[in-house]
Amino acid sequence: MKHKDSRSNTTRLIFLLAVLSFLIATAHGINYYQSYEPFFKLLLVLQNSINAFGFKASVTIKDTVAFIKDNNSVISKGIAYAYCIAVFTAPYCTLSFIYKFLERILRFIIFFRRNKNCRHVVVFGYNSDVRSMLRNDTSDPKKICVHIVTAEPIAQEEVYGLNKSGYVIHTVDVLKAPERELENLLEKTHITDATNIILYENSTIRNFSLLQLFRLNEKDSEERIRLAEGAKVSCRCEDEGIGRLIAGYYNGAAGTDAFFDLELMGLPEMQIHKMYADHPLHTVYKDTDTPLKDWTVHLLVAGFGQLGQEAVIQAMNLGVVHKENRIVIDVIDSSIKAKKAVFLNQFSPETFDITDNKAVMKSSAVDGLLEINFFELNISHMNFYDMVRSKLETDPYTYAVIALSNIDLAVNCAVQLEELFAEREIKSPILMRMDTDRRLAGYITADNDVLDDVDLIDDRSVVITLDMIIDRRIDQSAKEYNHIYENISLLTADEEGAADNSDKDPEQEWNRLRLFRRSSSKAAAYHDKVKDDILPKLAAESGADFSAKLEELIGTDGKIMQYTGSAWRMRGSEEELLEAMKKDSFAYGLASLEHRRWCCYMASIGWRYGDRKNDRFRRNPCIVTQDKLMETRPEMCKYDLMSIMARYRKSEKPEK
Repeated sequence: MKHKDSRSNTTRLIFLLAVLSFLIATAHGINYYQSYEPFFKLLLVLQNSINAFGFKASVTIKDTVAFIKDNNSVISKGIAYAYCIAVFTAPYCTLSFIYKFLERILRFIIFFRRNKNCRHVVVFGYNSDVRSMLRNDTSDPKKICVHIVTAEPIAQEEVYGLNKSGYVIHTVDVLKAPERELENLLEKTHITDATNIILYENSTIRNFSLLQLFRLNEKDSEERIRLAEGAKVSCRCEDEGIGRLIAGYYNGAAGTDAFFDLELMGLPEMQIHKMYADHPLHTVYKDTDTPLKDWTVHLLVAGFGQLGQEAVIQAMNLGVVHKENRIVIDVIDSSIKAKKAVFLNQFSPETFDITDNKAVMKSSAVDGLLEINFFELNISHMNFYDMVRSKLETDPYTYAVIALSNIDLAVNCAVQLEELFAEREIKSPILMRMDTDRRLAGYITADNDVLDDVDLIDDRSVVITLDMIIDRRIDQSAKEYNHIYENISLLTADEEGAADNSDKDPEQEWNRLRLFRRSSSKAAAYHDKVKDDILPKLAAESGADFSAKLEELIGTDGKIMQYTGSAWRMRGSEEELLEAMKKDSFAYGLASLEHRRWCCYMASIGWRYGDRKNDRFRRNPCIVTQDKLMETRPEMCKYDLMSIMARYRKSEKPEK
């Protein structure tokens, strides 16, 4: 298939210009050497035409001017004038061909030096974010071959620089090609061998269209590209509606062998995940004697764009440290009404009590308190800081996120909050968005007295790295988490056998999941880092050492369950197990904590209570308080202990 783009048009134009320059030089040479014998005339004409491309024409412009004086015919003068121009265009064509020749040599050298068994990564799209991704790339080009596929042409100088760095550029709009020609069209990208496909166009719709070029499962069209076994497709998506559309498309393969692993990525989500990982929500309570139930999360979010909204959503999952701790989030924006209306659209009124200025998760759906307050205030005005002062007197903030896109306003807000916190000796983290001015960001992060207590939310150029996308540790953690959960066998006291399914492939198990199940596993994996701090403290509050408590509860001679080496056997019936959980403060506290976290996470993605589980309508009968769950679904309570079962199995690794 011939793809007509500006690059090929430019090449064709230079070629035509070279041919035209040669013909003009030849025509002028025939006139200029007309008095010579035919044999020498031919040689002189060829010599002049060739020399014209070598920056040193035999017949100079000065010679041509003298020739015109003696030959005044219209044709001779026209050819002579054209020749004077060709003397300049011919060397230009030579330079262009030399440049292209060197570029091809460079590509050949890169190809020759590259390991034949290198890992191929194909990136669709070329924009500022992809440039950042490549700028931050520290991978060895001999081991990882990155192919950039773009519908928009890239300047030759930039292509040369990318080739020099080891990247291969393919300029083609694959969405305009018939499906039957796709594999041949993309053959040079090694797409059928690639381990990672990254769809990173600016348009989410276009990314979805690109996703549909790949064969989803056995039932899908054979004309679509079948990716390598175990290939992962990372699709950029920052739109809730399109995200649901993509999820619905991919979920059509749920329960079957999907031919590739899909991950939906949003830049704000990635930034906030890293922010909470580097600066946990409960930072102010670490290494203190404050009981877990009093670890109140009082979060201030200034600015309610995508970044601010993501900070709220993730706090609903990561803020849970106890079955009863309070999570209060105050959101401030000068145009809160419109943004709030869009944001709350993803919540169910059956799960939240929603008023004009507040959304509170219903007490029937979750233990503890989860409250989101909305304030329409101009952050540059005094009334915003008056509100902050009043809150600091009664219920101090434990965390502040400044997610404003206006740098001047963000810096002013950070200065004011830092001063207000310092006056009251509050050591709460203050995180500020600063993704448009690197020089200022560098100054703030340097060792100086200005904004010394303020940290920056990593900007896009830092968060977007190739390593992070193709080797996401949280992905691996979630897959391992899911694998352990899938393979933990729970046997009743009178049940024979202790078989498990640990020989199954974690990747295959993962590819059979719906996207929301994957998201749930990722949320649990993210919360694991929180559990690193709170589980030992939870055990200490019950008067025990965490490791010893695990062995006591679920070890080889556990009083709730006995670990056989491949499964857990309950001590007695389901009812007896539940009673044993209730009697042990640590086991009950952990189960209640994990159940509350799960309920809060499910509520954050729009799920609600329903008599029967229904994935399509986002209903689940377990979105209730712990006491209600024990009453209505007692058989489900034991699964809230799986987080410590997973930890026990990973850390202890008992012999089978």
